[in-house]
Amino acid sequence: MEATKKQTTAGVIFAIIAIMIWSGNFIVSRGLSGMYSPFATAFFRWFLACIFLFPFAFKHVKAEWKYIMEQKWIILLCGLTGTGVYSILCYTAGQTTSAANMSLLATSSPVFTVIIMRILYKEKITPQKIFGIVLAIVGVVLLIIKGDINVLLNLDFTTGDLVIILATLIWSIYTILNKYKKSNVSTWSFIFCGFVVALMVTVPLFIADTVMHGFPQIEKIGAGCFLYLAIGPSIISFMLWNKAVLYLGATNSSIIYNTIPVFSCILAFFILGEPIRLIQIISMFVIFIGVAIAQDSIKFGKGKGSEAE
Repeated sequence: MEATKKQTTAGVIFAIIAIMIWSGNFIVSRGLSGMYSPFATAFFRWFLACIFLFPFAFKHVKAEWKYIMEQKWIILLCGLTGTGVYSILCYTAGQTTSAANMSLLATSSPVFTVIIMRILYKEKITPQKIFGIVLAIVGVVLLIIKGDINVLLNLDFTTGDLVIILATLIWSIYTILNKYKKSNVSTWSFIFCGFVVALMVTVPLFIADTVMHGFPQIEKIGAGCFLYLAIGPSIISFMLWNKAVLYLGATNSSIIYNTIPVFSCILAFFILGEPIRLIQIISMFVIFIGVAIAQDSIKFGKGKGSEAE
């Protein structure tokens, strides 16, 4: 009983930390858009992530290879969706849309997840959950427009916004696919194999892009961003997110994803010096309250299972 409570609490903490790190992904995506193609950014991200993760994951992959092969289709699908295709779409969207738009549209993730879980698994959608999701989205909108309705009316939506919506749908599918992961494959193996799949997806695209435009010139700021993407949003966040989905379930984890604009705002304050207004602080509280209300299916004392390490 006590262990389950700890797992649930840990799941929430893991999800929030993962999202805190991911919040910089949209900013970096937008910042790199004028320097590197989406394919180059995705390639260097997953190439470096595989290199850094290999020493830690190799022994797990070797010991669990039999079970990995038994789950190869789930691992392949997760690698295609949540890592490979999702990252390429995000970096493609960053070429034509703003970080604010990307953060705003990313909040559609819990909506997609709830709908898919309802259709495929008949998961109950309670009024409390709907109210919490809506309240969190309202908070996100208030946070981004800073209480000025004219900002919302004047948002410039582009094809990149459609791309980020598609990416968010794919991310929701990835989150749901995680529920099929069996405990005999550790998170180390699962994440590393997914990264390898993502790298395999990006390699031919990167080669084609290099043939057409030449090999990208790697500058210090670009190298720093690639290292951040490989270690933070890739290795650390994916490890934590998969743990969170294991402990909380796909829907609850996806709802917590709505806090990403909060951390993007805080990150912009510390790194870019952007001021935080009172209406934004209020909006952050609204988001967290909405997320908390929507977590009606988290039952302390009812376990989600355990995982092999």
